Amino acid sequence: MERVLVGRPGTHRLGRAFIALTLVASVLALPGSGAVLGQESADCEVTDLGPLGDGALEAAGHWTTEDCDSRFRAGSDARTYRFEVTTAGRVRIELTSAGADPYLYLLAEDGTRIVGNDDGGAGLDSRVERDLLPGVYMIEATTVGGRSRGPADFAVAVSYVSGCEPVHLGTLEAGADLTASGSWTLDTCGSRFVVEHPAHGYTFNLEQAGRVRIDLASEDGDPVLSLASLAGGIIGANDDGGESRNARIVRYLQAGVYFIEATTYLERDYQPLRSDFDLTVHLVDEQAEQERARLKIEEVRVPAEAVAGDSFHVHYRVGNLGGDLAPGGYAVLYVVGPRVFKRHRSVAGHWQAGVSYHSGSETASPGSTSISEVSPFEVSFFRSGPTWLFVGIVTYDRAGNEIGFHGQWQNLFVLSGPTFEAVDVRVDGARYTVAAGADSDGEVTTEVKSAMDPAGEVDAEVRLRAIYAAGVRTQLLDGLFERPEIAALPEEAHPTAVTVANLSTNTLREAFAQRYTSVVGASGMLDSLEAGEALNPITVEESVLQVADAASSEFAWMASSWRSLLRRIENGAALSFEDALEVHSQVAYAESVVAAAVTVGGIVTAARTAEEGWKDPGVREMMAEARCYPGSNALRDALEAADIADVEGLLALDAEMRALRPIHGLSVDSALCGVTAAGTANQRFLRRLSISHSPELRTMLGLHTPSAPASSPAPHRLRIIARLGEDGSLEHGVELAGGRQVLPPERFLREDVPTGRWQVSGDVEVAGGSIGRIRARRVADGRTEMGFVSADGETIIPDIRYLPTDLPVGVWFRSSQIEVPVATSMDPAPAPAAEE
Repeated sequence: MERVLVGRPGTHRLGRAFIALTLVASVLALPGSGAVLGQESADCEVTDLGPLGDGALEAAGHWTTEDCDSRFRAGSDARTYRFEVTTAGRVRIELTSAGADPYLYLLAEDGTRIVGNDDGGAGLDSRVERDLLPGVYMIEATTVGGRSRGPADFAVAVSYVSGCEPVHLGTLEAGADLTASGSWTLDTCGSRFVVEHPAHGYTFNLEQAGRVRIDLASEDGDPVLSLASLAGGIIGANDDGGESRNARIVRYLQAGVYFIEATTYLERDYQPLRSDFDLTVHLVDEQAEQERARLKIEEVRVPAEAVAGDSFHVHYRVGNLGGDLAPGGYAVLYVVGPRVFKRHRSVAGHWQAGVSYHSGSETASPGSTSISEVSPFEVSFFRSGPTWLFVGIVTYDRAGNEIGFHGQWQNLFVLSGPTFEAVDVRVDGARYTVAAGADSDGEVTTEVKSAMDPAGEVDAEVRLRAIYAAGVRTQLLDGLFERPEIAALPEEAHPTAVTVANLSTNTLREAFAQRYTSVVGASGMLDSLEAGEALNPITVEESVLQVADAASSEFAWMASSWRSLLRRIENGAALSFEDALEVHSQVAYAESVVAAAVTVGGIVTAARTAEEGWKDPGVREMMAEARCYPGSNALRDALEAADIADVEGLLALDAEMRALRPIHGLSVDSALCGVTAAGTANQRFLRRLSISHSPELRTMLGLHTPSAPASSPAPHRLRIIARLGEDGSLEHGVELAGGRQVLPPERFLREDVPTGRWQVSGDVEVAGGSIGRIRARRVADGRTEMGFVSADGETIIPDIRYLPTDLPVGVWFRSSQIEVPVATSMDPAPAPAAEE
């Protein structure tokens, strides 16, 4: 049952609205130039149903498998019926069958096809609904499955559809919205524009020109709006222009009578059996609108091309081009694309008139500034080809009502791998030319040709090594000293030679462990600990600085050798496979172990020069940025991998040094986290080049070196944490046993999520890898239930898992402690990143 809240009747304009609708109906009633003429056999009987009146025309039939052929569906029985429309109107034709999948065609009197339908009715039944002018029409009743499905009974019904006339809402005036509520069901009249979609029609008067906003909202359906007038025909249509999936049209309209159609995105038989909706027509106060806050995305920058699986930053600038946002108002920034959705937490208190904020220098303008809440989005695509991104901002008032929306689209192209111009490399002393190019779908093909025999076939394993060397040449050596971790390292130290045998994470751990043991052993602290003497905190700091100095010396030597190699290449030398592996291994070591040591050494120097020492806010911020957690057994594994003696003594010393100076623990942890990250990056490097599948190549690179025996990894002990935001959403994270909090990228349970529906967070990352995801849902009594899904898919239910209904804003609540098992994986080759 539809209820309508009507303003002033305005009946003197109602007749003009029906004239407009009649004109629209007359266009839809006639078959267009694209109609298809069927082949009718003179032997096929046509059953005359007679003229259509107030009652339905009905007929029962039977497909025998020996009937006439369908005009349009080869191998299918068909029965044909004739009926006459004496009065123009909306006509519904239904073809039902319990034993077959019916297909219905509506034809003109001469057999010209007007429209066909499959599954437009209930279940597999067919339905056609059209506005028909007076005349004779025919129906072909046939099937989808053909004669192979056997005989079946069917029924045909033809009737006028009542109740499809538009409802007049009245005259729209300032301060007096016109509203209506209704439902879409299987029996709702079809749309006048796309008849398979259920629709309701409305008209309204506008006595003076003005800006009109029309909103169509539904909790269960996916609304679509259309707006038309007698003078201008179709004015506009919209899907998802409002909040969530709701539709909105905003237009400046001249005085006149207007027609609104409220329909759905899905066809009648694909949407819920019943979906309620609310329609609101509002006359906008333009003066007040101009004085209101108007938040807009001013600029968006994305790369023109990206490699599938690579992360990249989406930079943007957002500003307020209107008045101040009223107190309590806030905004939500987000980015969306195919299999991509990320949002920042609400931004409040920064939206005065005229402000403009950029996420980075890429989108800065002379008048824009930066704030922490406006940061770049990190995005990945996993399918090649043309794609898109949309960066949007939604503005809300204090009550959480949407009052503004804006955004910008950006197109980009995703490649299946990196592309590069032809480069020369050497494998086993022979010279090869390697080039990688992409087709229009983004699929990259890599060609390897022998310099001696360009037309000859290249051995498969030689080809893989050549591609690897070319990848190092183009993806690593080109721009090597502009890589962030490398550019931050000094080259002035006295060089000390270092050997990094291959890309294995065990090799990197061993290199770290040997240098760490050398510095700590030389400090004398291990002897002091064994003698029961208290350790000197300054000695701990000095050991961190000595590790940093040793790392700087190693980098100076590596940087010198890289520059020498680059000069040889510039002079025409071809990069050999062996040189490629050597420089790749060194870069992995530099960007993980060396960079971590130098960074932490810089923090010690900063603390010693700061007036407040380790309590200095800047020093604390530097430590927070460098902090990570490599796992409780990471140092033990590194020492054992390097066959270091007295592992237990070194671990005991490590615990004391951490207690005296947390910077020591940061030095160890950041290096070991860097090793894990380097292992992932090395695997990613091979996948980008599409060469990770070769066991022989992986063995050459050291990626199949057996791992040292290690104890079973201890589970992660943590609590799920949650707090209520000012916007009504619940923010989730975890708190590890040591007190460190980890917040996943997608972590907000919105206030409007339906009761009972589980929402899952983004990955909770510990030690450079995902340990799982948080899940949460609102239950019927108003509480919120929390749980955890491990990286291996195990659902973990805490004993204490419900949040009370009366949560205070901003206070963290905690579940009982749970144990999350370490994900099973093949080290050192992590699984590819999953598409999200």
